[in-house]
Amino acid sequence: MTRVGLLLALSLLGCVSKAKEAINGPEPEGGGTLTCKEVVEQCDSQCSDPFCVNRCTPQGNDDAKVQHQALIDCGQSNGCTDQDCMEQKCSAEIQTCMGPADGGGPEAPSAPPTDGGEPSSQ
Repeated sequence: MTRVGLLLALSLLGCVSKAKEAINGPEPEGGGTLTCKEVVEQCDSQCSDPFCVNRCTPQGNDDAKVQHQALIDCGQSNGCTDQDCMEQKCSAEIQTCMGPADGGGPEAPSAPPTDGGEPSSQ
C-alpha cells in the first residue's frame, strides 16, 4: 500500500469512528446508571431526532442499555412514528423498559423520531 493509500485508509477509519460516536454518543464515564424508564423520561423526552435517541442508550445501566436498545430497534423495525404504533407493535418492549404503569397497562414512551421531527405525544 502506498503511503498516500495508507493515509487515506487511516483517515477513512477515523471518519467511520467519528460517525459511530456521533450516532451512538460517547460512553458515559464509569458507565450509565439510569434505569430504562429514567433514560426514556430524562433523555429521550428531550430528543427531536433518531440520532439523539440512540445517544441516550449509554446513559442506562447494563440492563437499561439492552432494554432501551430493544425499544428503539422495535420502533424502527416497525416504522413507528407515533405512540399508537409503539403501543401496538412494541408493547412487550415498553413493558420491559417502563415497568407496570400505575393506571394499569404499559406506559408508552413517544416513538423514536425517524424523520427528524419531534416525537409524537398523543
